[in-house]
Amino acid sequence: MEQRLQKQKGMTLVELMIALVLGLIVTGVVIDMFLSSRQMYRVQDARARLQENGRYAIEHIAKQIRKAGYGGCATRSANQSDTSLITNTLNTAYQWDFETGIQGFDASGAIWSPTKDDSITGPGPDTGTDILTIRTMVDPVIEVVGHVASAMKDGSAAIQIKAPHSLAVTDIVMVTDCYKSAVFQISSINNIAENVGLSHAAGNAPVPGNSTTSLGKNYEGADLVKLTTTSFYISGSSLQQRIFNNSEELIQGIENMQILYGIDTGVDEIVDDYVPASVVTDWGDVLSVRVSLVMVTEEENLTVDGPQDYRLNDTMVTPAAGDSRLRETFTRTVSLRNRMP
Repeated sequence: MEQRLQKQKGMTLVELMIALVLGLIVTGVVIDMFLSSRQMYRVQDARARLQENGRYAIEHIAKQIRKAGYGGCATRSANQSDTSLITNTLNTAYQWDFETGIQGFDASGAIWSPTKDDSITGPGPDTGTDILTIRTMVDPVIEVVGHVASAMKDGSAAIQIKAPHSLAVTDIVMVTDCYKSAVFQISSINNIAENVGLSHAAGNAPVPGNSTTSLGKNYEGADLVKLTTTSFYISGSSLQQRIFNNSEELIQGIENMQILYGIDTGVDEIVDDYVPASVVTDWGDVLSVRVSLVMVTEEENLTVDGPQDYRLNDTMVTPAAGDSRLRETFTRTVSLRNRMP
């Protein structure tokens, strides 16, 4: 039998071109799937961090609002009589006005109403964002274990507490027995037998200083608490917390903060309306606070169909053209526990 040997034939040019086209299509599909998955991951990761920061920021502010104006048992006493040793020219200044538990400023561009206090500086608040200030006590409540009565029984002797403690010279504190209280600045801390003595010498240094050494009475067995004035505002798209003159950055990625105050316009201790700070005439009428934070991602190129609209209170806001960042508004209404019935 005659065996025929056939030579192997190669691919034609047409077949090669078809193979190349099919390979390019498969490669393109794989690349498209990779890019889509990567973009989806970027969006989900950015949104997760945005939501985490938003929840933390709103909860931290809400926690402080709930304590606004709280001074231990002194808060609950209808017959409370207060004395402030803080230097007379300063005891009603913004940082040391502890009779006003909550206060704020409503932003209109670069103007705040009421006029922004000069102590809220460095870094300053962003234009168009509100400012919220809370004055309250800081845990723990410390027992006064000794207060030697002077010959005049005016309470000018040092307040004695047990060690250890977390107080420091220049701290502003309040001592109260639920009927009377006195606010003073610690001028020195010394050992008195087995106790620690907190002096309150008169003088203007350090600021604000005490106008007198007299607390008005003996406070042995009373409670002692530290007082703070804390302001929250937005600076450089970050939430700033300013305690007296010291500022710290808490959270980045906050574009705006708007505050509305629930006020009681009658005598029934029920919120009748929510208004901006510019409308509040008596801060003692504020029973609750509505905080709105606009969170924004640091990453660009996260939106597909142009700028993402968002709602702030009752207004729809459209970011500038070309802005492709994600935004989300967090709103919380918080009651002032010391003022609600």
